[in-house]
Amino acid sequence: MRRLLPIGLNPRLLLYVSAAGASCALYRHGSLGEVQSLPPGEEGWEALNALLLQRPGLPVAIAVDTVDELYRQDQLPRARGADRREMTQRRLRQLIHHAPYRAALRQGPTTPDGRLERYLMMGLANPAMIRPWVDIIHVRGAHLVGVWLLPALAMPLVKHYQLKHTRLLLVSEQTGGLRLTYLENGELRFSRLAPVDSTSYANPLESYAAEIERTRQALVGQRLLERSELLGTVLLDPLNTLNGLHAFLPESGGFKCQSINRPQLLDTLKLPPSLLAESADALYLRLLLEAPDSANLMTPAQREETSLHWWRRGLRFVALTWLSLATLACLGLLFDAWRLSREAESTRAQAQRLIQREAATLAPAGGAAKVTRQLTALQAWQMVQQRAASPAPGFQAAVAAADAVGDIRLGRLTWEAPTPALPGSLSIAGEITGFEGDFDDAQRRIEALRQRLEAALPAGQTVFIRQHPLDPGPDQSLEGVFGRGPLTAPFRLEANTRP
Repeated sequence: MRRLLPIGLNPRLLLYVSAAGASCALYRHGSLGEVQSLPPGEEGWEALNALLLQRPGLPVAIAVDTVDELYRQDQLPRARGADRREMTQRRLRQLIHHAPYRAALRQGPTTPDGRLERYLMMGLANPAMIRPWVDIIHVRGAHLVGVWLLPALAMPLVKHYQLKHTRLLLVSEQTGGLRLTYLENGELRFSRLAPVDSTSYANPLESYAAEIERTRQALVGQRLLERSELLGTVLLDPLNTLNGLHAFLPESGGFKCQSINRPQLLDTLKLPPSLLAESADALYLRLLLEAPDSANLMTPAQREETSLHWWRRGLRFVALTWLSLATLACLGLLFDAWRLSREAESTRAQAQRLIQREAATLAPAGGAAKVTRQLTALQAWQMVQQRAASPAPGFQAAVAAADAVGDIRLGRLTWEAPTPALPGSLSIAGEITGFEGDFDDAQRRIEALRQRLEAALPAGQTVFIRQHPLDPGPDQSLEGVFGRGPLTAPFRLEANTRP
């Protein structure tokens, strides 16, 4: 069971058509309203035309109450989706080929293994009855959402009142006669609209009772009901006119009778009392909202048109949604830009206030320019002071180390201070005095000088021998003439923080 209007936001027109005319109601915002009767013939068609002119594009659902209805029980293999639709449509063309309005109401499995399912094939044998109404709907640009036979509305009614009868006969008084609808376990089996001649009885209700008794006898004759079994009989009585029927349907006659009267209908179906007072058809218009979708008799062409309509509505809704989201995003960006502009303006104002406060604070000292010049001069003086480190300690350490080793003459001392962050670099050049060609002794003296000087300098400075009296490396060569002139042993040391 699928509700015709699961979301009651979109208004729809509900139309109940019978041989005596029609009734319509507007369903809007989850409530039923504006119930009115439409006379038969052209006058009623003009009224519907005027109503649709006032509300263009309004979707319309139709319930039909007529004697020209067809019911066929059938069993088909279990299928799903498109296969089921194709199978049921093919079977409908075979059983009800002369009725364009037809439907296959699925009613559950018939075998324990579920391989077969029961269907009630339904059809409207006289499509001319609703053709003028459908033509007006088409001309006015409205679209049809469904056509249901009135007995299909009995199933939602049974669920509302939780009628648990295994075999149930639902009786209602209609404009065309007495409606007798038979259900088993809540599923529709058949229905008939019986014209009743009340002139043959002193009490009109006796004619109703006689028709109900004939229906019971038909059920017994078809072996749908045991002769001794009580038939659950529910009298649908929106106008409280059938209470006297209980006296004609006693349990001794095979009936278990109960009534659903006006107060119960108003309470369970949430109908405004004024609507049910205006027309008993308001009950069926209310139940039309819960008509089963599988009992919808619309033709394939009408279904396709309805599907296209909802696709168009869906696409328009998606487009409007995206447009709304884009608009909201643009508004959000504009708001964010305005907020950032306000924050930037506030930050500029705060910076201006800080500048003014700084100027006020530095005014006694001569202003910001003067303070800046003084700071610049101070920084320059500090840099000069750092670079002006004295080389005297290094020179004194070198002289003391040479005196301690002995026989060493210092020829040149050089001091460099490249950056304030690094200590100065001390370079020492000299020679061994009284050198007589003993290079091993010269090497030992220079190594002793290096160690003493490194120990005397500040921590972190290292002394390296940059030039030996004799370089023993294999890539060096000896040149000169032996035996001429005095021998010398020059050397050069360097003290710094880098190897």
